Amino acid sequence: MPEVIDYGRFAERLRRVMPRWDDRDRMSPAAFAEHLADTGPRWELLRVFQEEWGYEPPGGEPRWPRWSESEHEAYVRRLKAEGTDEEDGDEWDRVDLTLPVPAALDEWWDLPFNSFTYRPRLYWTNPEWPPTVRPDPTGYGVSDGLPPGNPFVGPDDDHRVCVFKAEYQYCNEWGYLAAEAALPDPKVLVSTGDGWVVQARSISEFFLQLAVTRLPAHYGWTVRLYDPEPELVDRVRRDLPELGLLPWRELGADTLAYGALDAIVYLDDGGLVDFPLVVHARTRTALEDLARTLGADWADEIESPEADRPDPKDQAEPAEPEPLSLRVGQTDADGRWTVEAVSDRPLCPPEPEPPAVLTGAARPAGLTVWAADPDVGVVAGDQAGGLHVWPPARPATAAGAAAPAGADASVDAVTPPGAEVSADTDAEVPVAPLSRTAHDAPVTAVACRYFDGPGDAVLSGDAAGQVYVWPSSGEGDPVPVGIGRRGGKVVALGIESLETGPAMAAVWSTGAVWLWDYESGLDAVIHLGPGIETLILEPEGVLTVGGPTGTATVRLDPERLWPKRDLHGFLRRFEWEELESARGPATDFPERILRMASDDAEVAEEALNGLPALLIEGEKVFPATVATVPFLVLLATEAENHVRGPLLSLVTDIARAVSGPVAAGEQPEEWAGNVRLMIVNLLPAVAELLDGSDPGVREAARRLLAEFPDEEARSERE
Repeated sequence: MPEVIDYGRFAERLRRVMPRWDDRDRMSPAAFAEHLADTGPRWELLRVFQEEWGYEPPGGEPRWPRWSESEHEAYVRRLKAEGTDEEDGDEWDRVDLTLPVPAALDEWWDLPFNSFTYRPRLYWTNPEWPPTVRPDPTGYGVSDGLPPGNPFVGPDDDHRVCVFKAEYQYCNEWGYLAAEAALPDPKVLVSTGDGWVVQARSISEFFLQLAVTRLPAHYGWTVRLYDPEPELVDRVRRDLPELGLLPWRELGADTLAYGALDAIVYLDDGGLVDFPLVVHARTRTALEDLARTLGADWADEIESPEADRPDPKDQAEPAEPEPLSLRVGQTDADGRWTVEAVSDRPLCPPEPEPPAVLTGAARPAGLTVWAADPDVGVVAGDQAGGLHVWPPARPATAAGAAAPAGADASVDAVTPPGAEVSADTDAEVPVAPLSRTAHDAPVTAVACRYFDGPGDAVLSGDAAGQVYVWPSSGEGDPVPVGIGRRGGKVVALGIESLETGPAMAAVWSTGAVWLWDYESGLDAVIHLGPGIETLILEPEGVLTVGGPTGTATVRLDPERLWPKRDLHGFLRRFEWEELESARGPATDFPERILRMASDDAEVAEEALNGLPALLIEGEKVFPATVATVPFLVLLATEAENHVRGPLLSLVTDIARAVSGPVAAGEQPEEWAGNVRLMIVNLLPAVAELLDGSDPGVREAARRLLAEFPDEEARSERE
């Protein structure tokens, strides 16, 4: 790809070819229809964009002809047939044959360079052909029609939507208005939690936008940032032009694309994606140049193009498993782990007998892996990306006996119709599984564990490299949270309670191992090389890894894996968004406090600037002041902190604002007593700083203690 493409000017390319809906009122219906029908330049832009990112039409017959049944439809049909012994009804019940199909949709199917029909796995979406209406008369489609009073059609117009594309598990659907079906290239809506919203200004623009969201992720060099710095986000919005496309809405995402030289930046505002900031570039050099432009350091986050990695389907099975590459004494540059022992003894994954709930007629189809815990129950994943959790069986209630408090008093809720109810109250009745589909690929590994406090913790990973944690939600289905995605499939997972608290581990087929501290939310990725198919995380902080060619014992150093984990854990205990400061909710306080703990002196000083104005306003203090004071003292006691003296000076200023009892008849300032008591409780830690080696810190500690002479005298008496 020798030519550099400036995607900062992509909006200009888009404007030149896409429909001009703003001109509709100034054109006759016939003239506007003719304008919409001029799709040639739009398809040419799609072809060129695909070519720019490396897609080459393979020729021959497409893999997905327009009359193919989607995998999801076939899966649901099989489940229905297995459960009811009945086949689905007429597939045409979902189609209104009186409605025309827009010309642009017909053209898209026949494009000789259609990257979906020739490479559908690039997209993980399902087409609907012919387009099906919503609401769906058969109940298969998940979306409703347009509600009354919607902004798209009048009260007497057709309120249906014709769906032609769906997210892989049908969580979102894309369609055009039935009222606009006669237009050659109508706008496209997407179903979201907020109802139907506009996704694209035309069908041709939609398929271009779909390519923009999918192809760079496969053919480009990639950076994915789980928690981008706010300053970086601001620079992207300020310095990079938008591509001119509407925000992409899929699976909770609300993602806007920005253009740069040979690169596209995807910035999400939806709050539900795994990586709020993603960059795809045509070359590694473009990623590095963009990092310098934005003042970012993402050298360690760069991933090579997926297109450069062999497709497992095109590879023969290796003659022999890859050997384990670890050696005794091996470590990484930061000392986060050390290999203590290596042997050629194979480490095989456990093969437990399937639990009883997985052997009966109610067993879900296509199960791939399972795990069990006496407190969590049974967890299983399936071929379609689903996760099923069976809570522990509960005691059956005898006929006429009262059910436990809070339980369903009807035995019929868990007993099949016609079955006899045992009078034996010690018998156990199986509980129906909680099921949820979040993975876009077969589930390849699961793990589960119960912890005092956090409750149930369930991990699942898939063949596409995605890891989800399914924390206990109390009631209803488990709610998945994406916590990591890397190249290769997830081959093993582990959950254990270490000395530092609950921890989770995952290993990919590439040899990357991810370690997550549950309480602080900190994670780390270490690279242990090939030959790993199994892992065992032990309470002593030892990780045993291996496969058919050997076993290695790796000692983990939690303090170096998760620096400042205690600080992160303490910060997570407060609901900062509920605490008021002088300038409103203290939502950004955790990030500010973490920056004050930075190893970079400039970052720490910048974070401290402006904090006094948030904590004190004259003699007034706030709930956020009470919560923040312990962290100021905690950071001041750390010898390596760069702003110890200024932190103590700030606590002194706060102490002076709440200097003591008020005069008779006066009302004390709200929260003043809480702040003063908090500081008093921290004075012993401050007093220890008087013996330190830093004269500036000693003087700042002395001034703070001087604000509480009575407390100092009391301490001396004690």
